[in-house]
Amino acid sequence: MIEIIIDDDAQGSRIDKFLMNRYEIGFPLMQKLIRSKNIKVNSKSISKPVRIEAGDEIKIYADLKLRKIDEKPRVRVSDGAIEDFLSMMIYEDEHIFAIDKPSGLAVQGRSLANFSIDDILYNLKKRGYKLHLVHRLDRDTSGVLLLAKTKESAAILSEHFKNKTIKKTYLALVTGELSKNSGIIDIPLLKKRIDGVEKVYPDSALGSKATTHFKLIEIYAGFCLVELMPVTGRTHQLRVHTKEIGNPIIGDFKYGGKKVLMREVADRLCLHAKKIEIEDYFGKKLVIESKTPQFAL
Repeated sequence: MIEIIIDDDAQGSRIDKFLMNRYEIGFPLMQKLIRSKNIKVNSKSISKPVRIEAGDEIKIYADLKLRKIDEKPRVRVSDGAIEDFLSMMIYEDEHIFAIDKPSGLAVQGRSLANFSIDDILYNLKKRGYKLHLVHRLDRDTSGVLLLAKTKESAAILSEHFKNKTIKKTYLALVTGELSKNSGIIDIPLLKKRIDGVEKVYPDSALGSKATTHFKLIEIYAGFCLVELMPVTGRTHQLRVHTKEIGNPIIGDFKYGGKKVLMREVADRLCLHAKKIEIEDYFGKKLVIESKTPQFAL
């Protein structure tokens, strides 16, 4: 049996396309697995392709040796880099290990970096650390990142993310002035590949529901500091939502273009995961808060 926990990047995907894109499963085998009810989503067998959500647990009951198509050889991370990673810790207990991730460090993949947090976690196993990713931050987004210490706590945290019982608060510097001091952005989003470039676009017909609360913190000359509280966890949600209301995030070339590269203000994507709150964390409320980033001081 093979078990897979769905992350935010696969949110809204069809299960057959997700599995065929990421694993060596051809279309005939995929159809056979579904018809024979050898695939379960959250302990329920499926008889046709369904859309999957972040936190869903997929089980494939088949004698298969799956290898991720995009899997790359693990890289060795230096002892210095591992020590740097451990020094990012801002909270730890028997269930989780939370870090204040810097901008520029990828959580997974190495297309624009020498190594990722995923690579660090692999190397940490040699030191007796067994940490599990339960959510992601974009490479250039800084702030609170939760890592589970056990598979049981990973499942519990994934359930919290799925049920939206984890409250996340971000800080961002956005261009221009907001049309109002607070409000809700409710724009469905869909990931598309156009001319070979994958981006997220507003799409009221096919997009997944995406909701963000925002609040003005401070106004500067030509830009302002805002607090962003996503209700849903779509890929690039905050970056696209702020762009769609006319206030793209400073440093976000992908969605804002050259005009938002305001290096006199900050030479980075000005988006930071400031705080995570879990109302019922093993019977108590947990609040994990990172330091305020330099761009917001």
